[in-house]
Amino acid sequence: MSRITRLSALTILLASALGCSSSSSSGSPQMPTVTDTLGHVFDVNCSGGICTLTPEDPIVKPLACDSVASGDTFVVLWSRILTIHTLILSSSGPIELNAAEPGKPLACTSDANCTPWNATLGTTNYQYTCTNGICQDPAISLSPEDVITLCQADIPWPSACPYVATEPFASRLVEVAATCGSAAVCSVPADCLQVTPATPAPDGGAQPAPVDTSVDSSVDSGV
Repeated sequence: MSRITRLSALTILLASALGCSSSSSSGSPQMPTVTDTLGHVFDVNCSGGICTLTPEDPIVKPLACDSVASGDTFVVLWSRILTIHTLILSSSGPIELNAAEPGKPLACTSDANCTPWNATLGTTNYQYTCTNGICQDPAISLSPEDVITLCQADIPWPSACPYVATEPFASRLVEVAATCGSAAVCSVPADCLQVTPATPAPDGGAQPAPVDTSVDSSVDSGV
């Protein structure tokens, strides 16, 4: 479990975050709000070099669960799955990202909800479309962090800690750990949100769409 809960202690420099927000597609309007997969609406502010989010519902609090002081905030992270993530914003130094901190996919009803976030970060050119109700870039490989985000899609934002020990997230982390472990690839657990919707079977039933949901555990999330 420790490998999954601390799967990738990623470091994000504010300069890199600024590069993301400022390199959005030319002519695309700045998105004033975003919505998570639970239906919560967040106001967006990208003026500070990183896209921070303020929930319109006062009940929703940015609780990272590994904070020793106040300062948690919601941010937008670029990856295969465009993510609303909770982290601790430090007044100086790098931002530490824990893959198992609270996060939800950015929800959508059309591609228009996703295209303002197209951006180039490093060598990765993100082109998001609305698939299965979330913003994602099918050309980018799923990372383990993306799988963990998908497994949080239907879980309420935490109101108390420790979040990683709270069901059903704790059990889903175990599932991800069992699938990934030391193997080269892992897949999205069946009880987590999938990257594509089911398609009708010829007999009228439903079957998974023919898509590769394998995850290369060596792939960085690109944030």
